Amino acid sequence: MNLRSLNRDMKARRETACDRDERLRELLALHFHPEWGSEYWLRRQQRLGWDVCDRVRTLDDLWLLGPTPLSDLRASPLRAFVPRALHRQMPRFVLGETAGTSGAPLTTVYRDDEFQAAFIDPFLRVAEATAFPQGEPWLWVGPSGPHIIGKVVRELAKQTGSMDPFSVDFDPRWAKKLAEGSLARRRYLDHVTDQALDLLNREEIGVLFITPPALAALTARLTDRQREAIHGIHYGGMSLTAETVNDFRSAYPNAVHLAGYGNTLFGVVMEMTDLPRTNIDYFPLAERLRFHLVDWPDDEKEAKTWPPHLVRRGEKGRVLFHRLDESCLLVGAVERDEAEFVEPSAEALALGCRVDGLRNPQPPAPLAGRLQLGLY
Repeated sequence: MNLRSLNRDMKARRETACDRDERLRELLALHFHPEWGSEYWLRRQQRLGWDVCDRVRTLDDLWLLGPTPLSDLRASPLRAFVPRALHRQMPRFVLGETAGTSGAPLTTVYRDDEFQAAFIDPFLRVAEATAFPQGEPWLWVGPSGPHIIGKVVRELAKQTGSMDPFSVDFDPRWAKKLAEGSLARRRYLDHVTDQALDLLNREEIGVLFITPPALAALTARLTDRQREAIHGIHYGGMSLTAETVNDFRSAYPNAVHLAGYGNTLFGVVMEMTDLPRTNIDYFPLAERLRFHLVDWPDDEKEAKTWPPHLVRRGEKGRVLFHRLDESCLLVGAVERDEAEFVEPSAEALALGCRVDGLRNPQPPAPLAGRLQLGLY
């Protein structure tokens, strides 16, 4: 089979696939194709010693592949995770790096349509359901550079009818090097806040996309009139509590408040409503992403037993995800956060969610003390 035929067959299968297991089998056929698959997964198959496409037929079978240590993303070049069949399409890909909160930064890519599905569509669907403002200028107070969130915000603004967003100079990796409570940390936060204030004093900003620590610092320096002029706030970049959102809802009474949970490696899942919070619940809206919650010791970097013990609804467990994209397949990747499963709300069901959501994802306390947290 030549490359053109393979790409044509892949497109036809995407258009006719009708269930999630069939979609998975087609995805595995791509990543494990002996000639056009991804170098990383073909090496993994060789170590396993058996034909993955023959034995992995359903989502439940993914455990047979074992975990994907995030350290593998540091040890292999980016192209090793991209099927060779897609290498010619890489000009269409969006690249992003993690912020390095839990170690050296990790890099991944998304094909342009998968970038849309991973980061843009979830927000747009919830924005429409919650009457998030359209056509108003955005201000992004967060990083750009190699961080994928800076690329996301441009698309969010554009696809909600706004111009390219206003933004500030923001280097989260430098901020993480500054000791908590230090003069240097306060000066850096002032530097970010001063830039945001300059824009808010000059421009008619209607929407803030901002990290919670940056918003807290900005709120203390805004007038009542300036806060009342904000009609939408999208929280990103760091974990969030219900109490914090409720405080911001009081400070910005005319805004629709929406938080997203995610990262560079898998995309974003969104809150479904803007009401007074008792919890923060996020729900996946696409088949390309699957979550499990697992019993995973805080000091465990690599799996000692596999598959790990799955925790039940109402119990806390570490977030494990499968990212099921053609541009990059990640199976059994363990996140730094822990959360609880929560059944889909009526609003989530109305938007097409059919699986449990994540409630109050946060780094577990012992791990949080070792993370390089800052402003993002």
